[in-house]
Amino acid sequence: MAWPVLRAPSDRIFGMEIVGRHHDPFTVMAQFERPLGNGIYAQPLTDIPGALIARVAGPVAAYNWLVLLTFPLSAAFAYLLARHLCLAPAGAAVAAVVFAFSPFHLAQAAYHPHIAQTQWLPFYLLALWRCVDRPTPWAIAWLAAATATVTLSNFYSGFIAAVITPVALLAYWLVGLRTHPQPLRRLAITAGTLTAIAAAGLAYVSLTAGEVVTNRSAFAFPKADLSHYSAKWVSYLVPPIEHPLLAQSVFRFWHDAGVREGLLEQQVSLGWGFVALGLVAIAWWLIRGRRIESTRWVPVLVVVAFTALLCSLSPEQSDGGFPMLRPSAWLYELAPMFRAYARFGSVVQLMVALLAGLGVTVLVSSKWAGARALCALLLALGAAEYAVRPSALWRDVMPTTAHRWVMDQPGPMQVLDCVPYSLPSASVPWLTGHRVRLLGGPFSDCGESHVAHKLAAEGFTHLLIRRGSDDAAAFGSGRAPEGTAVAARLKDGLVLKVTAAVPAIYTAEMTGFFPRERDGDRSWRWMGAQAAWTVVNRSAGPIVATLSLELSAFHHERPFEVRVDGRPVYSFQVEPARRIYDIGPLTIPSGSHQVAFHATQGPTMTTGLVTNGDTRALSFALSTWSWTVRSEQP
Repeated sequence: MAWPVLRAPSDRIFGMEIVGRHHDPFTVMAQFERPLGNGIYAQPLTDIPGALIARVAGPVAAYNWLVLLTFPLSAAFAYLLARHLCLAPAGAAVAAVVFAFSPFHLAQAAYHPHIAQTQWLPFYLLALWRCVDRPTPWAIAWLAAATATVTLSNFYSGFIAAVITPVALLAYWLVGLRTHPQPLRRLAITAGTLTAIAAAGLAYVSLTAGEVVTNRSAFAFPKADLSHYSAKWVSYLVPPIEHPLLAQSVFRFWHDAGVREGLLEQQVSLGWGFVALGLVAIAWWLIRGRRIESTRWVPVLVVVAFTALLCSLSPEQSDGGFPMLRPSAWLYELAPMFRAYARFGSVVQLMVALLAGLGVTVLVSSKWAGARALCALLLALGAAEYAVRPSALWRDVMPTTAHRWVMDQPGPMQVLDCVPYSLPSASVPWLTGHRVRLLGGPFSDCGESHVAHKLAAEGFTHLLIRRGSDDAAAFGSGRAPEGTAVAARLKDGLVLKVTAAVPAIYTAEMTGFFPRERDGDRSWRWMGAQAAWTVVNRSAGPIVATLSLELSAFHHERPFEVRVDGRPVYSFQVEPARRIYDIGPLTIPSGSHQVAFHATQGPTMTTGLVTNGDTRALSFALSTWSWTVRSEQP
């Protein structure tokens, strides 16, 4: 699974892109490049190691190391916890592997390196339960360290541990009541230690981020989000999306169920084979009692698993017309900054993994002739359900192969990526060392006339068009637009080389226009009462030029006025039919100037004139334009 990423740790990122390209991994990578800090959102046990690794290997590799190391660490701590519960080595090994490679862990590792730090959960429970057994100074110190570790690795783990701890503590103490002497003393010391740790934690938060305590609503998510990011009962039974054979069926199932934005959080599948092994352990405990030492912990695991499962569900469920409140409803009132309650599924997966390990222990030690065959069959079923295709568990950090092609080219390049700034695209400039820039500033879209001349004037060498983007249709005819040549035609993008010469005069920026609209090969931008251009004359002296505009008036003929640097220069009538109007000759001095367009009659509301719900006030549609230089004056 790790090998494809280890081959190129700075170019690839671990995990299947279940919900498309999301900003979360790249936001964390960018954070690794910043100076170390301790802000409100800092999660130091993950952020500081990531930043330190990034100093040596780079932010992408640091992200991958943080994620990949969680798999052996999760297995190691789950194994130690299983052995503490007296599981046989074979059963403990099964529990360790099932937990480490659970669908929850694999899904979260693809997007959330903090949530992927699942190793600290079994580490914390091991420290908690050992302290209940023997609350020595060493055990108390270990519990304090484990509490800090599970909390400072990521906020959700700390929150989940805080909610689960009372149940895990009481259930374990009750089952082990007669195991060690002075049970009340052991419980009191452990509970007192936890209370002191919680008080110290609250004091620390109050000093460093007091607003989190005093003004919780400022950090609150909308309560409606809980229904999207909480688990569903069926989530624990549906196969994971990473499954190589069932992926399409699972996608279709969730699509039909109306699950979109919370799809990642639904990846908490337990696996029927491992659930069956857990049921074997439960049945043995019910029928045979404590004939096997480790099975006495079955009720502890079941109670903790059931509690976590209830907490992972959405706040309300209607049953026969009567709403039923679940734990997440009350938890949200206490801590409204948490919304992804499906992450309690990590506890469910750990408990089921331990129960499955107990099932293996029971079957391996059984004298029944078919026990080992049944054990092998259920393990094979579980392994088949958790199966993944390693080649599907990585993706390029670049959003398209066109971006990768750009990065593979030698020499300096300056590329305009024809997508606007957004959270998913924000990482592209720094991931490419600012070789690629996004739309913004003077470049509002790539569909404007003579864009190649403007690119040349602004120092760009290439233009990148992603498949499926707004501008893809305009460049998809197979013929390179004027002033460009095809540099690379790839499956998900097109790279054009700018061949146009730097123009003497060009339109640098457009303001006051609505976004571009298209109908086949034709495109245009509407304006309201007024709009303006920033025009740049790059020569040393004035230029005499003619401006040709392809215009059409909205609904009826309208007067159109052109001003240069606030001075009216032309006024004429524009018809509703599309046609070209020549303006000039105009004398444009050297440097930047404003060419303003005015609808002297005022725009018309589209309400009542169109039936598509458009409520804009429109005057003119601008399609294409060109500058024709007549003479340059020294």
